[in-house]
Amino acid sequence: MADAIKRAGPPKATDLKGEEFTWTVPLSEPPTRDWSRLFSEPAETTVLCHPRKVGMMHQALVFKCEEANLPVWIQHIDKWIAGANQALADHEQREKQKKTEQLRQDDERKRRIDSANEKFKRL
Repeated sequence: MADAIKRAGPPKATDLKGEEFTWTVPLSEPPTRDWSRLFSEPAETTVLCHPRKVGMMHQALVFKCEEANLPVWIQHIDKWIAGANQALADHEQREKQKKTEQLRQDDERKRRIDSANEKFKRL
């Protein structure tokens, strides 16, 4: 896996409408499509904090909330980031194991073909 995505700094307010700020949270690198999907499907959400309310820009997360709710949002975002990183690492590990097993099977198949050919080459 590439380096795990991390929050690359504190949230920054970019707009205010009524009591609701628009916040931008920088990320350490642009999320992949798979990572974004995993981020959007966390194990833990609340009515207030849900990834469906978070937009992804090139290398940042954007969401709206009141100033008083920002610490709770950031706690959830940090959990969702960690969860997406772990799920992606687990998926990549499973894929690596599948490829290793496929290579082993291919080698065994080739070995058996070679053995059969050697065994019957004088027929």
